[in-house]
Amino acid sequence: IDEKVDNVQYVDETGLRAIQDANEKHTETIEPGESDREGSNVMVTPAEMEVTADLLKKMKLEKRHEDDDDDEIMEDEDNDAYNLGAQDDTSVIATHTVSGEEQSIHPSEIDGRNSNNVDKNSVEENEGEKQADGEEGEKGNISASSYDLITGLLKAGDWPEKSYNIRRCTGLEVRQALLLWCRNALYVVDGFEQTDGEGLKGKIKRLKKSTTSFQVNIRQHGSEAADQPLEKTRGKDKATQESSEEEITYQHRSQRIAFSDLYSVYRRRYQLQQNALEFYDVHRNGTLIAFSTNEEREEVLSKVLSTPLPSSIFSSSILGGSTSINYKKFMNNLRAKITSQWVQGKITNFDFIMHMNSFAGRTYNDLTQYPVFPWVLSDYDTEDIDLNDPNVYRDFSKPMGAQHETRAMQFRDRYEALEQSYEMGDGPPPFHYGTHYSCAAYVLYYLMRLEPFSRLALSLQGGKFDVADRLFHNIGASWSSASSENLQDVRELIPEFFYLPDFLVNSNMFDFGTTQMGKTVHDLTLPAWAKGDPKRFIRIHRQALESDHVSRNLHQWLDLVFGYKQRGQEAVNSLNTFVHVTYEGQVDLDSIEDPVERDSIIAQIQNFGQTPSRLERRPFPQRVVVSAFKERGVDFGALSSLAMLTPPFCVVGAPQRVYLRVSTVDTCKVGMSGQIDSSVGDMCLVKGQLVGVGRTCALIFPSRKYYRFGGPNNGVSVHVAMTSARYREVNKVLSIHDGMHRGPISVATPSLNGLWLVTGGVDSTVRVWKANGQNMQLQATLCGHDGGRITCIDVSTTFGSIVTGGTDGKILVWDLRTLTFLRQLNHTPSTPCSAHDGSAKCFPVKSVSINHKNGNFVTLLHSTLCVFDINGNLVASQSPDVKFEGNDMPSCAIATDCPEWMELGIAAVSGHMNGDVRLWSIDYGSELLVLRHILPEHPHSCPITALRVSGDKQDTLLVGDKSGKMSACTTLKLDQLNASELNSLVAEVQGHPVQKEITI
Repeated sequence: IDEKVDNVQYVDETGLRAIQDANEKHTETIEPGESDREGSNVMVTPAEMEVTADLLKKMKLEKRHEDDDDDEIMEDEDNDAYNLGAQDDTSVIATHTVSGEEQSIHPSEIDGRNSNNVDKNSVEENEGEKQADGEEGEKGNISASSYDLITGLLKAGDWPEKSYNIRRCTGLEVRQALLLWCRNALYVVDGFEQTDGEGLKGKIKRLKKSTTSFQVNIRQHGSEAADQPLEKTRGKDKATQESSEEEITYQHRSQRIAFSDLYSVYRRRYQLQQNALEFYDVHRNGTLIAFSTNEEREEVLSKVLSTPLPSSIFSSSILGGSTSINYKKFMNNLRAKITSQWVQGKITNFDFIMHMNSFAGRTYNDLTQYPVFPWVLSDYDTEDIDLNDPNVYRDFSKPMGAQHETRAMQFRDRYEALEQSYEMGDGPPPFHYGTHYSCAAYVLYYLMRLEPFSRLALSLQGGKFDVADRLFHNIGASWSSASSENLQDVRELIPEFFYLPDFLVNSNMFDFGTTQMGKTVHDLTLPAWAKGDPKRFIRIHRQALESDHVSRNLHQWLDLVFGYKQRGQEAVNSLNTFVHVTYEGQVDLDSIEDPVERDSIIAQIQNFGQTPSRLERRPFPQRVVVSAFKERGVDFGALSSLAMLTPPFCVVGAPQRVYLRVSTVDTCKVGMSGQIDSSVGDMCLVKGQLVGVGRTCALIFPSRKYYRFGGPNNGVSVHVAMTSARYREVNKVLSIHDGMHRGPISVATPSLNGLWLVTGGVDSTVRVWKANGQNMQLQATLCGHDGGRITCIDVSTTFGSIVTGGTDGKILVWDLRTLTFLRQLNHTPSTPCSAHDGSAKCFPVKSVSINHKNGNFVTLLHSTLCVFDINGNLVASQSPDVKFEGNDMPSCAIATDCPEWMELGIAAVSGHMNGDVRLWSIDYGSELLVLRHILPEHPHSCPITALRVSGDKQDTLLVGDKSGKMSACTTLKLDQLNASELNSLVAEVQGHPVQKEITI
């Protein structure tokens, strides 16, 4: 969901501007072709979401009589077409995951962003024109009906070769738009429609932007009790509203999707028809567009796949040099490879479910086809929960309607009764459930506390929230309703339940009312074992999803939702049939000639929910679950399966232990000329070889080159870091870029993919550059630091984040996508160097680093190490009892890619003036950093100047110091322990007394 959809306005701390007039019932007219909001004029209640046999009769839908194969979007033939077999390398784990955690703009970023943040390639043109003379306004609109009207929204050098009328879909909101095909990019331009002619000969019509007013109540801050007074907010007075009604507003957002930045493209359904595409760029921004016909969709897809896409999953490096791409075979092979990796334990359950959702057509950009996740736990009452107890989990072999036998019998009786009517020719095809497990109303039911979903929920409910008793207010009550108590409720969950605590808290202070029992609906009521902490609930819930029990049984749930039990007799036997109109290809919409009736039928079907496309005709394979420790021995063969999902720097098979050993020691020699000392600036490990560069250098990982900065030319130069077949001379100058800042560059950090370079200068400015071959293209100059030089920078393309620190003591976060300021990270009050406290003396920021798995920031300000989440909230800091002085002072720090649900993992690493290297994990209960390990053997004796985590498994730490010495430290492996150490470890893991002997 893009938080920057039209009409979202934020003010104050509440994050919402309510625009309303309670006494006036204002009805807005939307002209044909104008942007519309699906369901915005219809209030949906739970009863209306249930389908009855009588309703289906009234709809008079004709069922398609097609081969059962037609619903299949993935075929099983030619699975080796592109050599993407199960035994290939595992690089797809990171590069092909389009999940809720890293996926597009994460809902976790929605609530904290400014409303004026727009896509970096977007241009918002808002024009409010007073219509003094209606004839002149109409005349101006006609004279502007040409492509000249939109050329100002295009990048210089781009010109449309062909255009298509499309609809851009965001949540429940749909905007009429144009898709422009240019030589190097696609453009999606909102608010235009081609009315006459074809291709570039048609005329362009501007479309007015619709607006909506809502009546909402906002709580006073600090008023959580039911007896606290409520404040009714007013967005605009009556006079202002009357004035706005006389205005005509146009809004044209132009989004450029460069082919060089395109990461993937997927076929999608829209309104039950195969006529949509979804594009993802390298920042994982998703854009869902629907065409008028399937033929236009396939034409654009074919042209895209015939275009060079160097950053995409379709690139020649993946296809082995092939330039011809068969989309269906490619996706089929990709799915087979991902499934194999999941079975072998190389990707998480969460990532695999997200992959299956994506392959089956589910997307964050369409609330009617939102990703679906299973209920995992059935225990929401106990004070403490044991995730090793199978009794705390739901039955994954049964759908929600069959979790309890009493209710299941009622659903069976319904099916049998409908079956008899259908066989007699009087009634629709039989079904067990009149509601679905996923629809737009259920998504908004869960996310109503979080913008922009709050506004969408208001839109769906006719401008006001539903009655309090029907709102999402208690997770345990929702489980009981969906699993046993309510015949109209068989809903499943959404991805946010496993990574986003923000949607459980009413941070916008909406007044949701009071239930009949007198309970005020505010923050969500959590299970007792969550101890009232939303973050604790999300961590435990994610740990449950990744538990051994779920891993052994998840394939059964996949069979129900995406597999062979989705349809046919297997679905009947499993109590898993829904209304036939929810299944792909089961309704012949083309037979409905009346367009009004056809649109009405589509709207009703969308309210029912849509079943994902079926992916498998045979059972999903069961995941292999292994353990390193047997009763009296160690299974060393299981370690490879456990390695990928072991927390960073934890011992594989024994994640409660952290231990590193020095494996390689070397001296840095590259990029040292001109330095006043021998400090190491950056390092990497290539095929076991440790490569480092000087402190005024930064490695470009994909190309084995490095940037050099800090010279009098106020720019950077590109050099060879490692010899290759093309470059045989280390330190060779490849290009020089002068005058990039007004003064010398003090720090430069390239992105991990090498496409971006962020530089900071002594003039306190930060500049963002895009590498284009031999050229550096300036994207933006970011100003926010109060004088002094920039000391440290990090950038993440996964989360679209830039974090900068300077001598002014400020730590600022910027949006890489929009190139705008987001927020300042404020350290704890005990920090003796906060620039915001008004003190005359400010200590410089030493290090900033981004966790590329969850977007967290690790910061080092003076001697204080802190971890912040992606929204700027403090996650953990070092204990007040831990104080560094003299040579113990930390000199640099980095973040690992440890996800928050891996509580045993190392989240941060710090290097110190005396050469110590310390590894820290997070105690989420106390919000403190816990020292887990100090690098033994003390390979360094002078200040640490560079740290880097290496390897897909996050098990190698590279350390460089001021003398130029470098070391590679790897996590200890069980096969490196002697019998006595193994015996002690087995006893610790299994909780038994230490035995004298152990079989190895």
